Amino acid sequence: TRKGDLVGEAQALIDGVPQQTDDGDAMVDVILDAVDGTFESIPPGRRKDIGMLTEAVRRAVRAAIGDEWGKKPIVKILVHVVDGKAGS
Repeated sequence: TRKGDLVGEAQALIDGVPQQTDDGDAMVDVILDAVDGTFESIPPGRRKDIGMLTEAVRRAVRAAIGDEWGKKPIVKILVHVVDGKAGS
């Protein structure tokens, strides 16, 4: 594991969102695609800014759900990133 790598899966806390899109796709897949795409678009060196990373992922998830559902829910994102410090 390298500095800036995601440790485990990001967690998205979202209430009141349908389980499927209008096309019948799983909404969780839409959310995971938004998380993965956003995370991968941020260079590893910038990922150590947890506030920026979390906000970018939150906005991407909210927008992706909005595109599919027509509503933008309240979204909270929890991520864990390797920071390179001993004991982390």
